[in-house]
Amino acid sequence: MGKIAFWGMQHGLGVTSATAALAAFIGFEYDVRTLVSQPQRTDGDMERFFNKTISQYNRQFFAIGGLGLDSLERVAKSSKLERDSVKNYTLMVERNRLDLLWGSEKLNRPHEGSIDAVNMVFRMAAEYYGISLLDARSGNENKVSNSLIEESDLVIICVNQNVGVLDKYFDAQQNHWPDALQQKPHLLLMTQYDPVSKYKIKNIANKYKYKLPILTIPYNTSFKDHMNDGDIKGFFARNRYINKNNENYYFIQEVGRAAKTILHEIGINTKLKRIERGS
Repeated sequence: MGKIAFWGMQHGLGVTSATAALAAFIGFEYDVRTLVSQPQRTDGDMERFFNKTISQYNRQFFAIGGLGLDSLERVAKSSKLERDSVKNYTLMVERNRLDLLWGSEKLNRPHEGSIDAVNMVFRMAAEYYGISLLDARSGNENKVSNSLIEESDLVIICVNQNVGVLDKYFDAQQNHWPDALQQKPHLLLMTQYDPVSKYKIKNIANKYKYKLPILTIPYNTSFKDHMNDGDIKGFFARNRYINKNNENYYFIQEVGRAAKTILHEIGINTKLKRIERGS
């Protein structure tokens, strides 16, 4: 199982929307049991982005409660976590391929016991899911994020084309990274990417003498609208078979490239796991 933490050095870098986009794409295109979660829930953005699917598949959720990370924390503390426990407390987004675990507002004021319990939950998730995509709170002073990073197999560091953010990433990494990230495998992901900007990935790589891959999630108006409508899954469903002339083609290709690179990095064979068209 690959536990992947998405993280940014500061807020406002599109970490949550990038996590959601990649989770939706992987859940749609690959036969891999995938879990997505924003453990430290604030405004409920992750759940809101998938709201239409959640409403369709989990009509009674809001009435019955008893799901999400808070409930699993109680199970963990009672030493009753089992292989299928995490699955039983999630919301289905794509049957047998993508589940969403409702985050916890309590983690915004965490204590040591709650952080340990959350780590236990995601360790147990490894018994069922092939991959977990976790939206970690940005910044290097967050205990929950630092713990998620320390426990992860791969970290996706989100930046944008703002030169101040780029300077902070490339010139002062040691001062802005959590200690847990220093020896952790990571990939660079540029969010809200504008390919016609002066600061395109080729020029950024040359400017900062960066030799590793730079992944992108381009800015896309239709995706943004679907995200605001709570219909990320619908966006990828409607754009699955588009051709090069479609305005969304570049976005889909870049999200696909990022997803493939991330899956390869954690040892998943994308050729074997790719779902055949029309299936």
